[in-house]
Amino acid sequence: MRTTQSVNTDPANYLWAQNRTASITTVVPGLYEVTFGFFTHQKPTVQLLVNEEPVLAAVSSSSYVVHHPAGRLEEKTRRHSAGSVTGLTLIDFLALPPQARVSITYTGADVGEGFLSLKKL
Repeated sequence: MRTTQSVNTDPANYLWAQNRTASITTVVPGLYEVTFGFFTHQKPTVQLLVNEEPVLAAVSSSSYVVHHPAGRLEEKTRRHSAGSVTGLTLIDFLALPPQARVSITYTGADVGEGFLSLKKL
């Protein structure tokens, strides 16, 4: 797995270390918007963790996203000619404690792309 930071609007609050675990530490407590997405050829399973404890999970199936009441996912019946143009995505909100370490576990295809975004509200 290769991790890259593309934007950091507040390096004093969003702590991220290159070539280490894929996690972000938020220094300031409070409400945050969290967004993630994974684009692969197989159906992925994703868990969002805060301080190593799972707080929500998303599974690409016709079921609901765990802890996300509006997150119904549609079963894809045929492939798009361009490949994987849609993915498993989620937007939710967290009330984070100080020094919260936010990370993701991913189960799915070895090849794919994904992102994690946090925004202080």
